[in-house]
Amino acid sequence: MLLHLEGNLAPGVFMSEHIHVAYGTEIILMSVIFKVTAEGCLAYGNRNLLYIEGLTTVGSACCGMIECRVIHVPGFVVSWHYKIDNASGNPLSKVEPVTDPSTLEDVKKLLFKTFPSSLFLFS
Repeated sequence: MLLHLEGNLAPGVFMSEHIHVAYGTEIILMSVIFKVTAEGCLAYGNRNLLYIEGLTTVGSACCGMIECRVIHVPGFVVSWHYKIDNASGNPLSKVEPVTDPSTLEDVKKLLFKTFPSSLFLFS
């Protein structure tokens, strides 16, 4: 779900709502299904970058299966746990997706340093 918010945001900046889920919950994102193992924030300048850590199974018939760590990045936290989702009962946060190419490169460097050998997915 994408929301356009007025006020302190620059024109054309879009926010999305992120539904927080319990550890162990499976998330389907693009073509990856992963099980949530942790959630947290990384400092980026004066902002907090929300990430969800999980595990997915990858493999092939010839090489077998292995678990791979996935880091999903919904974006920068705008409003933490600002309301409860009516359908799930889980908290919702507003996030600003990482869209600026320069910022995206910096965020990737931070993630590679913090979570080496991981698959990174951005919303």
